[in-house]
Amino acid sequence: MIKKISYIFFIFTIIIGYTIPSYAKIKISTFGNITYVENATIEELEEVFKKHKYRRFRALDNDSYPAIFVKTLPIDFETVSTQKYRNELFIRILAPLALKINEEISNERQTLLRIESDFLKNQSLSDNQIKKLDFFAKKYDYHTKEKDPQNKIRLQIKNLKYRINTVPPSIIIAAAAMESNWGTSRPARLANNLYKEKVWFTTEGLEPLENKEDGYRFKIFNSLIDSIRSFTLTFNSNINFEPVWTARYDMDKRIGAILGENIAYSLSNASNLPNYVGILDYTTAFYDLFAIDIGNLKRGE
Repeated sequence: MIKKISYIFFIFTIIIGYTIPSYAKIKISTFGNITYVENATIEELEEVFKKHKYRRFRALDNDSYPAIFVKTLPIDFETVSTQKYRNELFIRILAPLALKINEEISNERQTLLRIESDFLKNQSLSDNQIKKLDFFAKKYDYHTKEKDPQNKIRLQIKNLKYRINTVPPSIIIAAAAMESNWGTSRPARLANNLYKEKVWFTTEGLEPLENKEDGYRFKIFNSLIDSIRSFTLTFNSNINFEPVWTARYDMDKRIGAILGENIAYSLSNASNLPNYVGILDYTTAFYDLFAIDIGNLKRGE
C-alpha cells in the first residue's frame, strides 16, 4: 500500500511539475582567521553565530563584530514569519560584510594619503604611484582635462580625497533593508542584489517581472558582499552623491570619524524611493545601526 501511494505521488509530481525542495549542504571554511559560510539554513547559520557568541546584532566586546562572511542569505530565509527576528538576522549577516568593505576602502584611502604625502615632500611621484593614482581616478570616475602633469596630480589627489572614504555601515545596511525589503525581494533572493542595481540593454541578469520593455535587468552578484561592494563604489563615484562626499569630508576633518546620523540628511538624491532620507533615518535609529559605525571586525584566534 505504501509503495503504491509513493508511486502515485511520484507520478503526480511529474504531471504538475512540482519538485520537492532540497537544500545544498552547508559549506564552512576558514581562511586568514575569517569564517566563510555558504548554503546555510537559518538554523545552521545560528549555530555558526552561536560559536562566536554572536547572538544578537549588537557588537561583542570592544565594539567588535565576528568576521563571519555569509555568501548568500540563508536558503530558507523567506520562510521566516517573524518580522523582528528576520530584520535582526538580516542586520547580523550584513554588519561584518559592511565592516569588511570599509576596511578595503580605508586601505585605498591610506594609499592615496601616502601618495599625497610623497608628492608634497618631493613634488613628484614614481611611475608606480602615478599609475596607482590614474587607477583610482578611473575606478572612482574622476576625469580632468588638465595637461600639466603636476597640476593633474594635484587635482586628482584633491578630488579623490572626497571620493575615497568609508561609507557608514548604518547607511549600507539601512539602504539594503529599504531597497530589498529586508532581504525578501526577488533580486535579493535570486541574484544577491541588495540594492536593485540594474544592467541595461543586455540579456544577462535577472529579468524583472514588470516593465520588461524598459530594457533593464537586475544585476546578478556572486555574493552579498559583491553587491555591497558595488553599492559603495557607486556611493563614492556617482556625482549624485557629491553632497554626501562634502558632508563626509567635513565631518572626517572635524571629528575624525564618519557617522551615518551626521550625513544621512545629504542623501536626498540617492534613491527614487519616496521619503528616502526620512525612512533611512528612521530605520537606522530604530535598530540603532549607528552603533555599527564605530564597530570593527574581530578575526578568529
